[in-house]
Amino acid sequence: MISKTRLSHCANIDQTKPLNFTFNGHKFQGFEGDTLASALLANEVILVGRSFKYHRPRGIMAAGSEEANALVQLEPNSSKTLANIQATKIKLYEGLKAESVNCWPSPSFDLMSINSLFHKILPAGFYYKTFMWPTKAWKFYEYFIRRAAGLGKAPSDPDPDTYDKMNIHCDILIIGGGPAGLAAALAAGKTGAQTILVDEQPNLGGQLLIESERTIDNSVLKWVKESEISLKNMEDVTILKKTTAFGFYEHNFVGLIETKTPASKNQNNQPRQRMWRVHPKEIILATGAIERPLIFADNDRPGIMLASAYRTYTNQYGIIPNREMMTLTAQQSIYML
Repeated sequence: MISKTRLSHCANIDQTKPLNFTFNGHKFQGFEGDTLASALLANEVILVGRSFKYHRPRGIMAAGSEEANALVQLEPNSSKTLANIQATKIKLYEGLKAESVNCWPSPSFDLMSINSLFHKILPAGFYYKTFMWPTKAWKFYEYFIRRAAGLGKAPSDPDPDTYDKMNIHCDILIIGGGPAGLAAALAAGKTGAQTILVDEQPNLGGQLLIESERTIDNSVLKWVKESEISLKNMEDVTILKKTTAFGFYEHNFVGLIETKTPASKNQNNQPRQRMWRVHPKEIILATGAIERPLIFADNDRPGIMLASAYRTYTNQYGIIPNREMMTLTAQQSIYML
């Protein structure tokens, strides 16, 4: 299935480079620069999985690391498989294979969804009380409970990839490559301080990247590019893209995970990921903010999406997730597509 024509103003997409991928056994096509989530939305795939306990239908809710629904099994039936990976953080590549988790035989028809009909008698930890008697039957209960538990599947074969680690000290660690992080890095770099700038996206710019041409001056994006060039020319500044800060511990110790190569693109024995253990003297958190979902009944159903995600998919990936929609928002940015 070939994805629909994208909008002309999609910053991330190169429509001259199509990429073929498979999701739940069905073949689709996206473009260079897509994430798995954006490619699925472009192909009008709304249902991507099921919830953990009641197996309620789940769709793509967000566009970044705040995604809670669109978890997939990447490269299933392979020693390189990864379980419970957010579709919003998987960069599309040729031949990518992914499957939904926690559903059988498919997301559209999941036999375990019968649990939702009995949700009132299946509270948290119900099995600790329900299956206590008779004691000898616990082994029988345990088999089925363990089969139903969990989301993705762990690989059975050894991982053929290699992983790297790095210990490093610096003067200033800046987490977040948006306008605030870039400005801080430029100021620190000019003083000669050993500086590390970290961002989990493949491109610097942060929130500026999801703005449309109508709401942002081109000179701002030009400043982002010029700032990155200036930082690369500074000997004491290190830029780590596609790197996630996962922990801030005692004594200014920060853990980072850098993605080096995709699952199926690892060649020449390059490390798939690198763990950075950073000991900075000072830390600047420039991570910005994420949108909080509004609370209402069934706010987790497929088709319900954060306003910030809608803007991202429209402006960055050239996708209109749904032309017929109802907007419920507490701020006006959704109207600035």
